[in-house]
Amino acid sequence: MLRPHLLYIAFFYPPSRSSGVYRALATTRAFVNAGWDVTVVTTTERFFEEEIGSVDRSLLQAIPAGVNVERVQFSFRTDEAAIDLREVGWLRGNFPILHRGLRRRFRSAVTAVDILRGRSPLSFSMDDRYLSWIEPVVGAANRIWADRPFRHVLVTGNPYSAFEAARVISTLHGVPFTIDYRDPWAFDMRTSSLARLSAPTFAAERRIVEESHACIQVNDAISDAYMQLYPEHAYKQHIVVNGYDQESIPDIKPPATGPLTFGILGTVTDLWPLAPLFEAWHGARPGLPDGSHIKLGGHLGYFQWSAEPLLSTFPGEEAGFEYVGPVPKSEVAEFYAGIDVALVPLFGGPMVTAGKVLEVAALGIPILCIQEADGGARRFLDRHHPLAVGVDPCTETIVEGIRMVARMATSISVLERERVRASMAKYERQKAMEELVSIVADANSDPLPG
Repeated sequence: MLRPHLLYIAFFYPPSRSSGVYRALATTRAFVNAGWDVTVVTTTERFFEEEIGSVDRSLLQAIPAGVNVERVQFSFRTDEAAIDLREVGWLRGNFPILHRGLRRRFRSAVTAVDILRGRSPLSFSMDDRYLSWIEPVVGAANRIWADRPFRHVLVTGNPYSAFEAARVISTLHGVPFTIDYRDPWAFDMRTSSLARLSAPTFAAERRIVEESHACIQVNDAISDAYMQLYPEHAYKQHIVVNGYDQESIPDIKPPATGPLTFGILGTVTDLWPLAPLFEAWHGARPGLPDGSHIKLGGHLGYFQWSAEPLLSTFPGEEAGFEYVGPVPKSEVAEFYAGIDVALVPLFGGPMVTAGKVLEVAALGIPILCIQEADGGARRFLDRHHPLAVGVDPCTETIVEGIRMVARMATSISVLERERVRASMAKYERQKAMEELVSIVADANSDPLPG
């Protein structure tokens, strides 16, 4: 009996270092472990390296053995539009200059044909910079189907144009598709209100939700919002949390007896409340054990040009601050082993839980979460983590929060930390992904080609 075959569309996949790549890897691994064959459709390594400068090549080694990765070209550079040689016609292949001249002369007619064939961004009425990726992804799926039919299409955002690609593929081949949002398309995560999208974009999402098998969200707030937005499809909403990776969690160490290390790990953005945190650190530091410092690890922004503006806002070493640069996945546990308190500075409201929150929650050490009172991460930690302190992103409250977690770091016993870790075990990422596999497997009761 053949193993079921999954087509998994994930634009940001290794060597990308985007925040969603770990969920994508865990998803792939969960399906392989559950007995599925997986074909991943993503974009090229060149795009990550040359156009956005956002790569971690070590992540390529984390792709499970046996997974087929189909890389579909994409470019923001319109003058370097991606060309799939398998789709190039005889005239273009043999006489490229003549082909280019004819296209320019008959531009209007050619554009109309491209729209009708689904080869133009105008073919799809939605707001998305990645629209031109839809058609080549559909083409790749058609070739994959010809080689071996797939049972289900699973797609993860963003970009959300990938959702439309999954819908088209589902229609063409008569197989169900599931969408894994990660972040909400129709909502602004900072305000939890509807995003400023065009009417055609809202219509596109509605069509996708209507035709999908299931919609996966990462937390209650996003799921509830989508239930209210599409009440007739509320039953399709499921929650699969981001979770944490067990290999990133070091052994428990006893309470600190000397200088304290406050650690921050993650992709730093200009939305983080860093200014009040650094001001508060200046005020709280004199009351801490001599030598206490903040250690920050991670990439500065998502693009290569994001680093310098952020770096210029950091305090110096004389202020008790250390930036250690990006931390490879294989060294995350070592980073956490060297800290006594986790700092979690976040923006946004109920929809923002952030991928690192469950990871630091599983460490069993004190946590200072700096976020508005209704923030998703802060609310989760307030309810589920006895070693977490939540404070508003203003200097005075952060100062008091630093003092509170510092006292905890020197007094919490190993046994108490073990209890906290045990309570977080249910959020281990692979356990969460097993739920996603079950949702997909329940798509139909009759066996499909695969």
